[in-house]
Amino acid sequence: MPYSWSTLPEKALFHKKSDGPAPVVLTIRTHNSLNANGFIKFITLMAVLMLLPILAFLGQIVMWIIAGSLGTCLAATWLALKASWKQGQLREELSVWSDCVLLERFNPNGSTQVWQANPYWTEIRLIPTHSYVSNYLTLRGNSREVEIGAFLSEDERPLLERDLLKAFNAATKPR
Repeated sequence: MPYSWSTLPEKALFHKKSDGPAPVVLTIRTHNSLNANGFIKFITLMAVLMLLPILAFLGQIVMWIIAGSLGTCLAATWLALKASWKQGQLREELSVWSDCVLLERFNPNGSTQVWQANPYWTEIRLIPTHSYVSNYLTLRGNSREVEIGAFLSEDERPLLERDLLKAFNAATKPR
């Protein structure tokens, strides 16, 4: 799962926001299919495989044309993977207290979007079909509706909805 809880909501001791850090924090990250080690291995393997056709033309002028083309292809692949990796730094953090829910979205460009509401009055909505998005998941509260987990797959959003319901119910349960 590309999301994780700092503490399971059922086991957390909820308190007010003014009393300290959030007892429960949900972190949602984008899928990242290639880690740093995999990136290095892929680029190395690609470079080695690109050298094979060049070896057949050693000592000929056409070798430089092929080498330039393959080098450009390797550089373009490198840059595309780096850009994809940077986009993969997108994450959302949902902090839950007994009197406040705070959603922060950390964008790849360094900007942050913030939304907060009272968990008791926050409505969690899972819309089966929303234009071109299946299982569109939103939080509505404080006169505003925000999407959560936009980069999750359509199968993961209903699971997240269930977990959010558990967390909000645990946070608003009288103690």
